[in-house]
Order: sequence, then C-alpha cells, then structure tokens
Amino acid sequence: MFEITAIQNNAKNIFGDTVKVYLFGSRVDDDKKGGDIDLYLVPENKDNLYEKKIKFLSALERALGVQKIDVVIAKDKTRPIEKEAIEKGIELNLENLKIEKIFQECAKHLQRINEAYSDMSAFMPLTATKYENLSKDDVQAIDQYLFRFSKLQDSMGEKLFRVLVGRFEGNTDKLSFLDIIKKMEKYIDMDIVNEWQDLRNIRNQLSHEYEDDAIEMANSINLIYAKKEVIEGIYLAIKAKCYITTQFDEA
Repeated sequence: MFEITAIQNNAKNIFGDTVKVYLFGSRVDDDKKGGDIDLYLVPENKDNLYEKKIKFLSALERALGVQKIDVVIAKDKTRPIEKEAIEKGIELNLENLKIEKIFQECAKHLQRINEAYSDMSAFMPLTATKYENLSKDDVQAIDQYLFRFSKLQDSMGEKLFRVLVGRFEGNTDKLSFLDIIKKMEKYIDMDIVNEWQDLRNIRNQLSHEYEDDAIEMANSINLIYAKKEVIEGIYLAIKAKCYITTQFDEA
C-alpha cells in the first residue's frame, strides 16, 4: 500500500490536487504477477505536462526505487493506449483496489463453478444409483463445483457484502451479518436474506452428510447444483449495481 500512497502524493504535488490517477495493465490483473506499473493521469491543469511527467517519474524513482513505471498523460482518448487505460483501468485509491480484488476473487470462483457445472450436466440430476456409479472424472467435477461454490459463498458473505455496504453507509463493524445482507437488499432488487439462508443451509447439510448415504448425497448435490443460478444472479446483480468502473471526466 506504500506504493499507492507514494504515487498519489507525488501526483498531487506535481500535477495538482485535482489530478486523477488510474492504474491499468498487468498490475490490475491478479492472474499476472508483478510487471510494469502502468499509470494513466488526467490532470486538470494542462500546462508543462512533459516537464511534470519527467519530474513525476523522478519522484517515483526516489520513493519506490528502480522499477519499470510507464506514465500516460491524458491527451486524446482515441489513442489506443488511452482506450486501454479507460476500458481496463481503475482509479488508484485503496478502497477501489480492495473492492476490485474482491470482485476478481469472486469472478475466479464463478468461472470454475461454471466449468464444473457444464461438466456435471452430463449426469445431473443425480439419483442414488447414479451417485454410486460416478466415474473418477465425475467425482472431480462435483468436488470442484462444491469447493468453488463454498469459496464463492465465503468471498461474498465475508468480504463483498460488508465492503460494499461500508462503501455506501460507512462503518459496518457493529453490524451483524443479517444486518449486512438486509442492507444489501436496498441496493439490488433481490431477496438476498432468504436466498442466502437457503444457500447456507444446503451447504451445512452437505457437510454433515455421509458419503455412503447415496440417497441423501444425491439429493443434497442436486439442491446445490440447482442453486448455481441463484448465487450467480446475486453476484451479477451486485456487480451491475456497485462494481467500480473507470469513469473519466470529459476534458
């Protein structure tokens, strides 16, 4: 987080307090480790931009050490490099980056869920007989689905809901989980409270089932398989309403 503070402070010192700084490129994508620090700056004052850019780079080198830092100053939004920054960049502040990482985490889990869901479609819904005769690949698909489903539940329940409610309503430390999801319902038109309770109950039921009870296991897997669209719908509704996207002011 020191990097973010150093970049923000130096940008304001050199370009003025109203400058907006956006991060784009490999540092925005958690799948790509490291890489250049690509920055897109939108200064209000357009005077002496080249000199200010050199001064900014020198200040960052002193603050951060020798790193590969590329700085693009807003000039013409039709330029390919500016288009990339506008489409893929996020405003550089701690809150936005935190939320961005949570969305990326959820998206990864959802991607794996959908892959497993597709693989499972060949033998779903399960019966006791089908369950007892699952192939190794079938079991792996189920395991991935259940694992990623639970990870997505955790990421949304423990991180996404609380961070986003906090973004709109301030400190959430004293709010219970039930309070959090009730407040989430204010921002998206879905019955999150009841749906989320159902998801938690199904998950708890699965964790207490015995694998040798084919009937109960088949029923529980069928239930959670059918809930894929529910958890996906909640996630996508939150993303559509609250997702942090880059909005550049017109020059």
